[in-house]
Amino acid sequence: MSTAAAAPDNRLYDRSFLLAFLSQVLFVPANAALVHYAEWVQFLYPGDEDKALLELGYITSFGAIVGFVTRPWLGQLVNRLGARTIWMIGYLLFIAGFMGNLMLDDVNWVIYSLRGIMFLGVASIFTSSITYITLTTPESRRTEAIGILGVGGFIGFLIGPMIGDMILGTNPGLVEFEQFFWMGSVCVMASMSLLFFMPSPPGNVQAGSLSLKQFIRTCRTYWPGSIIYVNIAFGLSMTVPLHLLKKFVLDNELNGVMVGELGFITIFYLVYAGWGMTIRILLKNAPDRIGRRKILCVGVISMVLGYCGYCTISVGNMWMVLVPALLCGTGHGLTYHCMTALSIQTFPSENRGTGSALALMAFDCGILVGMPVMARLVVWQGYNAMFLTVAATITIISAIYFKQNGIR
Repeated sequence: MSTAAAAPDNRLYDRSFLLAFLSQVLFVPANAALVHYAEWVQFLYPGDEDKALLELGYITSFGAIVGFVTRPWLGQLVNRLGARTIWMIGYLLFIAGFMGNLMLDDVNWVIYSLRGIMFLGVASIFTSSITYITLTTPESRRTEAIGILGVGGFIGFLIGPMIGDMILGTNPGLVEFEQFFWMGSVCVMASMSLLFFMPSPPGNVQAGSLSLKQFIRTCRTYWPGSIIYVNIAFGLSMTVPLHLLKKFVLDNELNGVMVGELGFITIFYLVYAGWGMTIRILLKNAPDRIGRRKILCVGVISMVLGYCGYCTISVGNMWMVLVPALLCGTGHGLTYHCMTALSIQTFPSENRGTGSALALMAFDCGILVGMPVMARLVVWQGYNAMFLTVAATITIISAIYFKQNGIR
């Protein structure tokens, strides 16, 4: 394929980006509402908070294993069938796994399967969306485009946990959980409808092998370096806001209202996502202007300080939630798009799906290993030990990356 044929034009970019952004805004509330999934597991596993926490760790880790194992083929399927096709399949899988929870009345193998299906759906969605946006974006605006697409995710994080909080209340029963799962599914179906109007990106569909050997060979050829380990650390860090924060609130009796009818979880995500989105918008051009690694370094430092800040929260000091919310929101706002752009920049356009899959596999690895380990660490030593362990892990891995690659 010639360079001219592969280059996206600005009209394609503007239309593609707008629809991808809106799709992200509509989907992420459903995914972000899963911060309340810990409460669902505890509802199905009443009477033993420690066992419910360990079970949550195993369920989430199993889902991450499904996502991790399937990513090599997802990346190649995106290359072969096109980003929009795999994106659509991802939405269907997520809805199936999400609504399947309505069949449950206890914790058994079915909940593991449903969580695996949801993770597979999310893996398909994000592998496809990142690939799609990089193929329809000019090189000079790639990091900016990934970053602004992420703003759609932050908007979802503003909405999803808050709506979930409003639906579930302080003592949810089966009726509230049914409303919760229906709400998420409606959001996903609205998001899925936009895919029918998205133009096909150039250089996306190609014939080729779907073998694991081919995936490994491509990754070895275009290996992006130790930035992959930063992806793993970031995945570990996201186990807290995505999966463990609600359990932290329940176990430490932080479920009282803070402002009007807004509780701890809603306040956290309003600040975390609102500030992260603001930072992302204000500094949208900074990675391409002053350097991706410089922005990444600032983001990593903010995230480490934020995880130390979690240790200041207590029942009598609930407003200290603003410290980790602001600092971790800053870290997320500055880290993810720089890290992703650095991870896929070595892959040519015809292998961009493989590069996106590799980066997201690393993210899954952080969740896969981190969730059961962090859950057991909480049972053994408490939440503060878990927060400090996450901070230390990010610090060590990031120090290795910047020592090898520098900050400029």
